[in-house]
Parts: sequence; structure tokens; C-alpha cells
Amino acid sequence: MTAFTRLIKSSAAAAVLTTLVAVPNTASAQDVSVSTGVDIVTDYVFRGVSLADTAIQPYAEATVGSLTFGAWASTGFGNTSIAAGDEIDLYASYNFGLSDTVSVDAGITYYHYPQGGSLFETEGGGAGTYEVSLATSFDMPLAPSVAAYYDLTLEAFTLEGGIGHSIPMNDKTSLDLGATVGLVDGDGFSYEYAGASAAVGYALSDNTSAYVGANLALNSEDALNFRKSLEGNPKDSLVWFGAGISAGF
Repeated sequence: MTAFTRLIKSSAAAAVLTTLVAVPNTASAQDVSVSTGVDIVTDYVFRGVSLADTAIQPYAEATVGSLTFGAWASTGFGNTSIAAGDEIDLYASYNFGLSDTVSVDAGITYYHYPQGGSLFETEGGGAGTYEVSLATSFDMPLAPSVAAYYDLTLEAFTLEGGIGHSIPMNDKTSLDLGATVGLVDGDGFSYEYAGASAAVGYALSDNTSAYVGANLALNSEDALNFRKSLEGNPKDSLVWFGAGISAGF
């Protein structure tokens, strides 16, 4: 895999534009909470670019006070999934509030590609890369957020902004909407992307929920030029679907 291929693979939270449904957490009043879940998507899309066909993506994370850490994985199916390979992400972040309405998350993610080599082997970026991030979110209408990512191994910068809104449909069901715009700037490449998502979530119990959702991604011509090197029929717009279940304790 090239360095650019590794750059645009998915991370735990930003990965896919599918809106995840928040799970009522029975441990919310305690210092430690754990969440886990699994998603299935009809297309593996990250930062506006399709990398694979249908993929299964499980995850697990824990929060201790302001510190969150976890693991996320993706295994794809189909012809284009061969180019993407498997992925395992290990991540950690620390949250702190600047005010009653503004909070910041500082994080680091290690992207590991098992087909490329051993765990924590980063020489050349074939088996993995490290990315640091800083994200600011605002507790106001449309929940705007701005995040910056820098891949230390690939020396590539990503800036992303997003908004979202949840509409309760009844006591157990909600409609969650989101939109994202971003740009990627690396050594010898750059492109822009945008996306939108809509998901319907249903609370199965006090600590378990499920969702189904639809997503749209748009990308610039530069992203298409890169995609041609992986697949002969790139698309400047992508529509894909997702479903998943998650639980918190």
C-alpha cells in the first residue's frame, strides 16, 4: 500500500460518516464507563474517498474520568476490499472543558495494517502510522465542531468541520442528521471532501441501541485522480448505507 492509501483509511470516530446513536449509559454517574458495538457498511468511505466494499467494523472503548481509550477494526469484503486490506486502530483522548459550552479533545491514534507488517512497526508507514488530533465542540444549536489531525508518520494535515442535530421521534426512536466538510494536505497531494448522513436509532433497552442510516460523500477532482490508481471506475459522489448495534455499561 502507498502512503496515501494509508492516510485516507478510517479512524475510530471520524471514519465513516454514519451517525451513531447515543446509548443511555448506566455508568454515566460513575468514574468508569465502557461501550462496545459493531457496524456493517455497504461501502468503506473515509474522508470522502471509497476504499472498499461492504465492511464489518467492531469497536470497544472505555472512559475513566476525562480519559477515553479504545480499539476499532475493519474487515472488508469484495474486490476493492483487497486493495484496502484490514485495519486495527488503537486510540486515546483526553477531554477538558474551556467553558460551559466549549470543550476540547486532544487525542492520538495508531493505525495498524496487519498485511503490512508487525504491530507498532512504522518505518515507511507500511504497517502503521501515528496521528495526533485536537477537536473543539460547541454545546449550541447544530452542535458545531472543528477538528485538526496531523499524521506524524506521513506528515499529512487534515482539517474537518461538522454539524449535527438529533430529532426525537418518540421515547425510543430518534432521527440523527449530520454534515461534514474537510480538506487533506500532504506531501505532494491535497483534496477536499464533504458528506452528509441521516440515521434512525432505536433504544432496545436502557443501555443498548441500534441504528440504520444512509450517507452521501462528495470529493474533489484530486481525490478522484488518486482513486484511479486503486480502481478503474472512481466516483465523484458516493452513497452508502450502514447499520449497527451498540451497548454501554
